[in-house]
Amino acid sequence: MKKNMRQRTRFLILIFIFGALFCFDSSGQGKLPASTIKTIYVVPSSHYDFGFIEPPNAIRERAARHIDEVIRVAEENPNFRWTIESVWQINEWLKRQKKPSSVLPLDQEKINRLIRLIKSGQIAVSTSWGSMHTDYMGAEELNRLNYDFVRLQNSYGISSDVAYMNDVPGHPMPVASMLASGGTKYLVVGANTFIGNATDLAPGKVPFYWAAPDGNKVLLWVSQGNRGAYVEAFTQYYLDPYSVDPYTNRRPFDMFNPELAGKKSDIEMMEIGVTDLLNNYSKAGYKYDAVMAMYAHDFLEPTSVLNLERAAKLWNSKHDEVKIKIATSPEFFRHIQSKYESQIPTFKGEWSGLWSEAKTASPRISATGRYVHDHAPAAETLWSAIGMTRKLPVPVGNFAEVYDLMFTFDEHSGAGNTGWPQLNSKEPLSQQNREYVQFTSQAKTETDDLLRTGLATIADPNRWDERRPSINRDVVPLLIYNPLSWNRSDVVRLAPPDASKRIVSIKVASGSPVNFDTDAEGNAVFIAKNIPSMGYATYEITTVLGKPVNTLKPSPGLSADNSRFTVALNAEGTIRSIRDKSTNRELVNTNGERPFNDLLRVEGPDASKVLYPVAPKISVRKGVQMTEITVVREGSLFPLTRISIFNEMDRAEIRNELDPTKMPFVGGNNNWHDSYYFAFPFDISKDGLKVIRGGQRWFEMLPDDYLLGARRDSVSTQHLFGFTDGKSTALLAHRQAFHWVFPGYLSTKVRPQNAPAEFPAMYTGKFPLPEATIYSRAVRQGNQADTHDLGIINIPSVEPGRDDLMIFEYAVAAGGAFDPVRGWRMGSEFNVPLIAQYTTVAPITRSQGFFQIDQPNVDIVTVKTLTENAVHGEVTSAPLSPKVNKIFIVRLQEFAGRAANVTVSLPGTVKSASVMNITESVELRKLTDIAPLRVSMKPYECATVRIEIE
Repeated sequence: MKKNMRQRTRFLILIFIFGALFCFDSSGQGKLPASTIKTIYVVPSSHYDFGFIEPPNAIRERAARHIDEVIRVAEENPNFRWTIESVWQINEWLKRQKKPSSVLPLDQEKINRLIRLIKSGQIAVSTSWGSMHTDYMGAEELNRLNYDFVRLQNSYGISSDVAYMNDVPGHPMPVASMLASGGTKYLVVGANTFIGNATDLAPGKVPFYWAAPDGNKVLLWVSQGNRGAYVEAFTQYYLDPYSVDPYTNRRPFDMFNPELAGKKSDIEMMEIGVTDLLNNYSKAGYKYDAVMAMYAHDFLEPTSVLNLERAAKLWNSKHDEVKIKIATSPEFFRHIQSKYESQIPTFKGEWSGLWSEAKTASPRISATGRYVHDHAPAAETLWSAIGMTRKLPVPVGNFAEVYDLMFTFDEHSGAGNTGWPQLNSKEPLSQQNREYVQFTSQAKTETDDLLRTGLATIADPNRWDERRPSINRDVVPLLIYNPLSWNRSDVVRLAPPDASKRIVSIKVASGSPVNFDTDAEGNAVFIAKNIPSMGYATYEITTVLGKPVNTLKPSPGLSADNSRFTVALNAEGTIRSIRDKSTNRELVNTNGERPFNDLLRVEGPDASKVLYPVAPKISVRKGVQMTEITVVREGSLFPLTRISIFNEMDRAEIRNELDPTKMPFVGGNNNWHDSYYFAFPFDISKDGLKVIRGGQRWFEMLPDDYLLGARRDSVSTQHLFGFTDGKSTALLAHRQAFHWVFPGYLSTKVRPQNAPAEFPAMYTGKFPLPEATIYSRAVRQGNQADTHDLGIINIPSVEPGRDDLMIFEYAVAAGGAFDPVRGWRMGSEFNVPLIAQYTTVAPITRSQGFFQIDQPNVDIVTVKTLTENAVHGEVTSAPLSPKVNKIFIVRLQEFAGRAANVTVSLPGTVKSASVMNITESVELRKLTDIAPLRVSMKPYECATVRIEIE
């Protein structure tokens, strides 16, 4: 009996062990939850940040080595699949493909190895230059995001349907339009949601067609999560139980499940991850039979895919109900389209992830970047006019270099910063910040030089021109250039041509005098009237020896008044009232959360105070056509505010200066950063209140135009922010600052000492907004870094070499119902002022507009040479003559949502014209009306018009 009992016990133990092995061990199979998903497409890649762990220039070298390894592994393993995440990586690799014995030719044999792998489908290539801060990028810069891929396509015959945008948790709608109009069908976004949500449409509704207002759309897949999203297959779903995390050298399963570390078999770890995946998608209502899982990490080595293949083979040998397929993302998209095309939904909406707020950590270099965004297209348009009229080659290489510098800074790691705690070592972090200062400074210097030489060239006589020398050396020609595509009258601030002289007279070319004031800096300030569209007018400036004298006369009180505005201040230097007389509307809400133009300091998540050691001194000075109110705050971090109004301008201008050397040392509230905001409470009703977001191509109304579940606490804009209730509108143009936080999402009142901590306001705010107040983020200040090699260190500045004050300029105006034409022009004019330059002689033609259009809702974004028209000749024994550009691109943008038939005036005779796709690589339709040139545009369309001139 005892023997039988022992035998039975042994038998039951064996059954238990066998069952455990069957359910959990690598020799068995665990039960998976019910799901529609039958195939998991695992898509390998590697995420590369410019900066972050190493300086950008070091990352370039690392990326080039990385592609060498991708080629090696792919050639050894025909089942290997990979996606090169960004075109810049291939650019850097190509630069280094030169044999030691070669002078110029690249190693074509090695290049062909990569091209063969791309053409075979083993390696996919993203069409995007990089993963960008897209809501910060300039309009024309965004238009060119895929240009480098097209260059590769034309050079090597490769193709791609997909763009990758990883880490950044969302993008503005012009991205969908830009990608689709260039031929990109698919977009993959690995949205890192450690700050805030990306979209509620993931995971249940992906993939979906993400549509823009102009009708363009891309099929979008979003993977989102606080572990980085693009790392999901690796760190969340454990589809590779063998590889280790590049930051910790530990397996992700052990990192995130320490209580189970070493206790689970390979297949068990995978089953836990796949169960999580299936449950996540089933709970969200996912309905397709296949799903995509992104297998990537920061700087992941391609050899990791060999471990992934091993894991997939193990899984597929144990599970028939759900299979793992290693693939590229286009394979997954094509599968979904082939089976479910009619079921794929379309959604339209703004969902900028707002990571561009990181650039407020280095506001001076971010302001320089914004300057280049606007002025590089202006310089390019100017040189295109010179190319058409003077037959000079357009310096395309300079513009290519400027845009590459901007792409590098506008990539999602681009900002001077204090680094990620315990990740960065001191010297690489310092070098990274030096490089970002260098990139932006170089781009601005080169852009300014292109403008300066271009304007000088306009005035230069040719050898047939008859020019009489001036009989008065004190009379100097002045050329005023308007970079925008409409005639305009605007403010000019002009320094004397010589430091020892002052300006005593300004005349237009006809000889009529111009009223002007001389400000405290010695600048002559006047309104230049009716300057031609993308053209110039000439003036005569008379000077005499002597230092300039301020002609603005003191006026008593705390208010200023002219024919357009009345402005009144409070005694502490904030603004009490701005009344726009042209609309008879008050702009300032005196009952807002904070006073108008008040500086708010926030320590970590909590409101704090700004110290003013000396009472502000307010002065009002009035001239013949301008009035200024100056607020001086001696010894403070906010030393100056200057408010300017002009008799003939429909905006009031505000200039604020911050001194970072006077900012309190950051910390004391368990925080790494303090943030500083300017408060702008507008007198607009909260009933029916909408936010006007000025983007790269059009305006959006928020919250109406948000994508479902998009982050709502803040917004970044191009040139203009506004509020409207449908009847009244407040417009706020901005130059340097670009990021705004909504009321309710920011702590604005200092809490009592030792009060219990509150949940951060950015997570508790909500729409509808409680009032029409907006907070302009000026700077996110940091003074310390927790470095990997030295621990905590003090950092004097994250913008090394930039010792200038932080400048923040705004312009405000009031209106009735929102007028997109007025808003567009106000924002553009404030960001791209008239350019005044002294010339040796005045041009023969004293006033000329080079490019003009006849529809107010259309803007000429840029005029440039055809991309493939760049001169790349062969080296010969005889010098080559310069090649004259004959083919140009005119980029038009309809921004108000109204179809238009546009007449475009040019300085040359058009021989032929056609509308191209945005990358200039595909002709969409020929234009038959070319004398004059006429283009039919749909609402919100960005039209790329190719012209050939005679």
